[in-house]
Amino acid sequence: MKRSAQDEKVRINKYLAMCGIASRRAADQLVLEGRVMVNGHVADQPGLQIDPKHDEVIVDGRHMAQPEHKKVYILFNKPRNVITTSHDERDRQQILDFVDVPERVFPVGRLDRKSTGLLILTNDGTLAHRLMHPSSLVQKEYLAELDAKFPGSMLSKLTSGMRLKDTGEKVSPCRAKILDDGMSVLVSIHEGKNHQVRRMFSTLGFEVKRLDRVAYAGLTPGELRRGEWRYLSRKEVEHLYRLCGKD
Repeated sequence: MKRSAQDEKVRINKYLAMCGIASRRAADQLVLEGRVMVNGHVADQPGLQIDPKHDEVIVDGRHMAQPEHKKVYILFNKPRNVITTSHDERDRQQILDFVDVPERVFPVGRLDRKSTGLLILTNDGTLAHRLMHPSSLVQKEYLAELDAKFPGSMLSKLTSGMRLKDTGEKVSPCRAKILDDGMSVLVSIHEGKNHQVRRMFSTLGFEVKRLDRVAYAGLTPGELRRGEWRYLSRKEVEHLYRLCGKD
C-alpha cells in the first residue's frame, strides 16, 4: 500500500537523532534554544513534524541530511540574480530551479544574488560543514571587477588582514593579484563572512561592480556555462574529503 505524505513525516527530534546530531532529548533542547531552522524559519516546537525528503533543516548553520541517503555532489555555475536559498517568499529564481535531481541537495555556503560562479551542492552535511569551517582553510577564488583602477600600492592593505569598516570585524590575510587593466582583482580567501569580498573592497574605497567565484577548493568551471551543473567525479569528491581533513 502506498504511503501518504503524512506517513513519511517524522518528529524533528527523531530526524536530528537519525542524522547523528543529538539524542532525541538533546534535540528537543536544541529546538527550544532556537538553534534549529526548518525551511528558513526558526522551529520552536519540539513536536514539529517534518518531511525528510523535502524540508530544509539547519542546525547552528549546518544543513542536515540523513546518513542513509545516497550522497550526491554537484558543481553548479550560478548565474546573476539567482538566489541560493531553497525557499523564497518573493518567488525569485533559485538554484534548485536549475538543478533537477531527486535527492534534496543544498548549497555549501552562499553567493549573494548579484554574484555569479561556482557553488557545490550536496546532501552530505558532514562534508559541507567541514568545507565551510574556516579551520579547513579551503580556498575560494573570486574575480572582482571594480568601479576604479586598483593601485598596486594598496595591495598589501587588501591582503594583510584588515578590519572591515562597517562592523570592525577582522578578516584573515588573503592572496590577491591585480589583473592587467587594473580594473579587476583576483582574490583568494578561506573565510566565508557575509559579503566578505565586497566589504573588503568597500573598506578600501572601491565598489565591486561584478563578482564571480572562479574556483572553489581547486574546482573550476571548465566547460560549465552559467546555469549549468554536473556531478562531481569520485576523484573530485575524494579530493574534497582530503582537503578538509576527512579521510
